[in-house]
Amino acid sequence: MAYASVQALVRGHPSPADPGAGEAAGSQPSVAGIVARLRSMLGGATATRRGDADAVVARPGAFLSRCVVVQAIGAAGVVGLWIAGIAGKPFESDNAFLCWLIVAIAALGVLCVFLQRWRDVEWLATHVVRIGLLGTVIGLIIAFSAAKAGSSADPEAIRPMIAAVVDGMYVSLYATLLGIATNLWLKINLRLLGHVDG
Repeated sequence: MAYASVQALVRGHPSPADPGAGEAAGSQPSVAGIVARLRSMLGGATATRRGDADAVVARPGAFLSRCVVVQAIGAAGVVGLWIAGIAGKPFESDNAFLCWLIVAIAALGVLCVFLQRWRDVEWLATHVVRIGLLGTVIGLIIAFSAAKAGSSADPEAIRPMIAAVVDGMYVSLYATLLGIATNLWLKINLRLLGHVDG
């Protein structure tokens, strides 16, 4: 059955799986015609004639399958980082609210990818970096305010101050890291699924 379908595809005759895919009688099939028939047989897109030009119309099932594969690759990367003990570190701090906000924006961006709302995905990708930079500023303020409060010469009094400075730096760096990673992931989705350059 598969061999007969391939032979019919190359010869340009209709096959049982694709009855309307034949070329004119006695003509050789063009490469573009073969590619269009392959796309329609594999569910990627259907080719329709409009005047002299071929227009390719994407099928919703093909987009959904590509989208699921791309998101599964991203999820596998996050799971790998979680198993390595890296993915949970941004959320261990008491001031991790910006990290949770960035994760929520990332989830909203992926939802917009599934809904094919490309302008919203682009907007979220642009502004999630700014939220990450806001986390940098907030983390530095936390660190410097803790450093300013610790003006004692007693080593026991300095220890909590150093812990607060380190906590502020964690907020700063992890918020920036999550903002940039979310931006990159949404831009990859725009490029691979939305065919948007940028």
